[in-house]
Amino acid sequence: MDGYGVELSELSTTGDEFIGLADEAREAMSEFSGGVAAHEGANEGFTTTSKVGSLATQWEFQIDDICKRTAMAGGLLQDSSTSYQEVEETVIDSLGPLDSGS
Repeated sequence: MDGYGVELSELSTTGDEFIGLADEAREAMSEFSGGVAAHEGANEGFTTTSKVGSLATQWEFQIDDICKRTAMAGGLLQDSSTSYQEVEETVIDSLGPLDSGS
């Protein structure tokens, strides 16, 4: 066996999955925000209306933040796959395979 046994395709695939999760969360946030906005006029005058709007704004901020962080983590995993491959090739070229006995 050459290298350290890291499954580079798994790093990249997992990165893709993280980015997909972020995209799905953004879509859900957009649907929720649209639903709140669609009923905004119907709820005018209720004491809870301003609280719901404030809650929705805070929720959107938090979801946006977690989406950015999740997508960033996914991108880092994808980048790590490429970087790890380069480092592993350099180490193998310098030291030889781990099981070479030399």
